[in-house]
Amino acid sequence: MLKKTLAGLDARLLGMPRNAVLLLSLVVCLLVSALDVKTEFDVLLLYLMPILLASWYGGAVEGYVIAVYAAIAAEVTLVLSRPGREVLPGQWIPLVMHFLIFVLIVRAMSQLRAAQVQRRQLTEFIVHDLRSPIASSITGLQTLASITDNLDEIQQEMVDLALVSNQRALTLVNSILDVSKLEIGSMEVHLQPTELRELFTECIRQVALWAQGAEVTVDLELAVERATLDPDLTSRVIVNLVSNALKYSPTGSRVLIKSEATGKDVRITVKDQGPGIPAEYLDSIFEPFGQVKGTKGGTGLGLTFCRLAIQAQGGKIWAESPPQQGASMIFTIPNG
Repeated sequence: MLKKTLAGLDARLLGMPRNAVLLLSLVVCLLVSALDVKTEFDVLLLYLMPILLASWYGGAVEGYVIAVYAAIAAEVTLVLSRPGREVLPGQWIPLVMHFLIFVLIVRAMSQLRAAQVQRRQLTEFIVHDLRSPIASSITGLQTLASITDNLDEIQQEMVDLALVSNQRALTLVNSILDVSKLEIGSMEVHLQPTELRELFTECIRQVALWAQGAEVTVDLELAVERATLDPDLTSRVIVNLVSNALKYSPTGSRVLIKSEATGKDVRITVKDQGPGIPAEYLDSIFEPFGQVKGTKGGTGLGLTFCRLAIQAQGGKIWAESPPQQGASMIFTIPNG
């Protein structure tokens, strides 16, 4: 719970303008100063909080501004705490020392943050350039797959396999690009009344070749036929969840997509008959690069995308896995 709260706070701070971050850091610094005056304990380390906040979420300039303020505030409160508020000879020395230490921290944090931003931008640039050739490959393979008269059984199977692989690659590329947008709240969410049977049928169609190759059936069981949600985001969540279910489903088993009403929410479940998920991983699998130890491949970003996409619609997602009963991925979205 604490990890989710901190992740949400981090996303909010990342989306704040730099001036707002500077103002927030000044407020925190004022609070630390007030605490420093009232308490007998040394709270010098607490001055690092607004400095780290400003340099990480604002930038170097904002960090330096707070560093100057924090260094001065720390020394002023020290003077105010003395009897008679006496200014000792050489009082400027600790002031300069604190300022230099704070500046070094700001420099290190701002450089680390800049490196992280550059790495993310480079990743997004590379992944974005992969989307077009993958989409073109899918179009070509779909055209080739439709010409069944000129393909023998082995050729048709190879085309189908290539098509499934490219579709999975495109899903991964889209997830990587959208995780960053969802984290900072820059992705638009379009909630609208949606026919769930039509939406889920299209999701099943997208994974049909994979399900056919794995000899797994995907069924619908809908107690709620219509809900207010973002159809694009939700369909991608369903495709991700069903793809995961197919990956771990034994031959001849069944994956079930189920909808039902729970109060004012619609609850959607994707249940498989696979080996299940160990209890210690039920929460961590939704974190970036979170995976169950010893499982097949994957990047660990698919479920992160699902979590962020559902949260962006005001819902929540979790996993349940009773012993010997497979795994259920469940999410709820406010309906209307």
